[in-house]
Order: sequence, then C-alpha cells, then structure tokens
Amino acid sequence: MKEILDITYRVVNGIELKLDMFLPDEAEAPPLIFWVHGGAWLMGDRKWCGMKNQIERGYAVVSVDYRLSTVAPFPACIEDCKYALAFLRENADKYPIDLNRVCAVGDSAGGHLVSLMGTSAGHKDWEPEGADCSVQAVINYYGPVLAKSSTPVEEGEPPVLSTLLGSPIFSAKGRMAASAANPITYIDGTEPPFLIIHGDRDTTVPIEQSYALRNALEEEKTDVIMYTVLKAGHGFECPTADAVVNGFLDYVFAGARPKPPEWASWSE
Repeated sequence: MKEILDITYRVVNGIELKLDMFLPDEAEAPPLIFWVHGGAWLMGDRKWCGMKNQIERGYAVVSVDYRLSTVAPFPACIEDCKYALAFLRENADKYPIDLNRVCAVGDSAGGHLVSLMGTSAGHKDWEPEGADCSVQAVINYYGPVLAKSSTPVEEGEPPVLSTLLGSPIFSAKGRMAASAANPITYIDGTEPPFLIIHGDRDTTVPIEQSYALRNALEEEKTDVIMYTVLKAGHGFECPTADAVVNGFLDYVFAGARPKPPEWASWSE
C-alpha cells in the first residue's frame, strides 16, 4: 500500500482542509472509495477511515476532512466534500486512480453527507463552477436524512442538528435548513446505485431514516439495496454486512454479480 498524506485540497477562511490517499500496490487506475467520516458533524477527522480493508481488494481510498458544524454550519460540510472530489478530478494527472469510478462511503453523519453527494450532483451553490462532483455509487452506513417524519432528536435533547443547521431545529429557519440538508429533497431519478446499511436497534439514528431514503429512491426507480443488521445499534461489526459491501462494490465497478449467500442475503 502506498500512502499520500496531508494533501491540502482547499483553504477557506484561513482553514486548510486536507485529505489522505491510500493506493493499492499493484492495481493500475483502480476505482476510488471516497470516505467521509461520521461524528455528528461536530467531531472526528479523516484519520478515522472505515474502508481501508478495501485497499487489499484493489480499490483506492481517499479520506477527507470537512469543516465541522462548530466551525461553520451547513452547507459548509457538503461544500467541502464536493470541493475535495472536484480537486481530485482537477488533479487527475497526479494520482493513479480512476475518477470515472467513484463510490462515496460514509458512516452516520458521513452517511448523510455521501447520500447528499449522490442526490445533489450539479447543485451550483455547493460546487466549484464547472466542476464534476458526481459519484457513481453510494454506500450509506446508518446516516440520517433529516426527514420530517423521523427526525432523530426531540425537544430538550442535545442540539446536534441545531448546531449543524445554524438555527434551532424546531424554528421555521431550522426547518427550512433541514429541508435543504435532506438528501431526499434532491432525488429526481438520476441518482447512482445506493447501498444503505442500518441496525434495527439504532437509537441514535432511527432506522426509519433509512427507510425514508430507500423509499424515495425506489419511487424514482433508482437502484437501491437496503441491508438491515439485526439486533445492531449505531455502529457495529458484521461480517455479513462486510460481504454485502464487497459484493456491491464489485458489482458496480466490475460488473461481477456476487454469488450467494452474499447476494441472497441482501434485503430489499
């Protein structure tokens, strides 16, 4: 494995935003896994990368930092993710990766952001002028979508979403910001394939959030698979889910349809 660390992809308001790149030893121009970390939008960094196991399977991995909600409210975080991908495409001649085959992957808050990357390609207010910020697949691990019917906080609880949105979640301004931050808002049938993974006992981000995203994608005829991890909360280790991820990546990027039991275990 080759590492290229601490690449500055953007400087905004004096803040240097960086990414780390990990390349397999032998693959030439491998597909890219674009990893976005979780942490309730207000903590964590690129050094937590949950997809390094894919490097030995021949995939390149990039892990990105973004401005946390304590530094700048939404849409700063999604802007930064898109700018990171635009930077990679602008500098494609420097890095031996295939930027026509990009899967955005994230957990929790990162799952929210990669879902938004998958549904809001072409959002001019969030992207560099003329940049291609599209992705070719999305893997969302238990990410919230800020759907009205299943908001993962109640009045009186810690104001994680209010910090993200820059306004109290229950205010009129907060509700408008939540709609803008909801990946479902932008679904129009042009989305890439999605894989959604969620534990059925998640009390931090209720699984209804993922049901809402899956249903909205299905309504627009987008290819979407939802895999439910039984008896799992917010974050888990699940070899079967790992096998589903492997199968999804190989199917999307290599056209290799996984063999049972991986394929048969997918819940749709």
